[in-house]
Amino acid sequence: MLTAAEQGFSSQNESSDSLFLVGQDITEFNIAPKNAQYIKHLDLSYNLLEKADGLQRFVGLRELILDNNQLSNIKLPLLPFLHTLSLNKNRVHDLDKLLDTLTKCTPLLEYLSLLGNPVCPNELMHGDEEDYQLYRYSVINRLKGLKFLDSRPVLAAERSEAQNRVKIAQVVKALQEDLCPEGSLDLTGHDATPLDKTQDMAQHAGFGKRTYKYKGKNSEGNKFISNDDL
Repeated sequence: MLTAAEQGFSSQNESSDSLFLVGQDITEFNIAPKNAQYIKHLDLSYNLLEKADGLQRFVGLRELILDNNQLSNIKLPLLPFLHTLSLNKNRVHDLDKLLDTLTKCTPLLEYLSLLGNPVCPNELMHGDEEDYQLYRYSVINRLKGLKFLDSRPVLAAERSEAQNRVKIAQVVKALQEDLCPEGSLDLTGHDATPLDKTQDMAQHAGFGKRTYKYKGKNSEGNKFISNDDL
């Protein structure tokens, strides 16, 4: 198991705008070729990377392929031109944190694939189509310019539905705050009231940060809305 510097990068020359280091058991990406700022396509798939480090000088990237590694917490520098990011078959488990990073660091992102990660429900991880669609709403709502997610294009109807779910969550939160301002009531040991139903609604709306965990096909549709949307 080697770092990229130890492995070398013979698959690229200084006149190329592409760098391919595929399947070389690289554990750390720590090279910086002289023309790093001109490289547009970088493929580091089928390695042993646990961190997406070493990309600071690759400011001109358009396409970044990191499939089949061991990445969990994705930290990226600003990549102002990146339009394609593939993270299939990694260990990404916190969707909110990933979307925070992508929103800040990849403003032109159009194509994203997360298949085979814990954040992406699928049949192999005991998910179903409804769970997968809820996950899509979450991603689509946060990444406004996204055109393609996983193996499917982003549809106008999906984006509209994602926006509607945010609006519903905002209304529920406002209703909760109006009926029960923070600290105004001690609800310990009281009998059930209509206010309890409002609180239940807010909980189902999914406010706050969350790590995706499969809840079954009857999970509420707006559980993927986070505080950043409100």
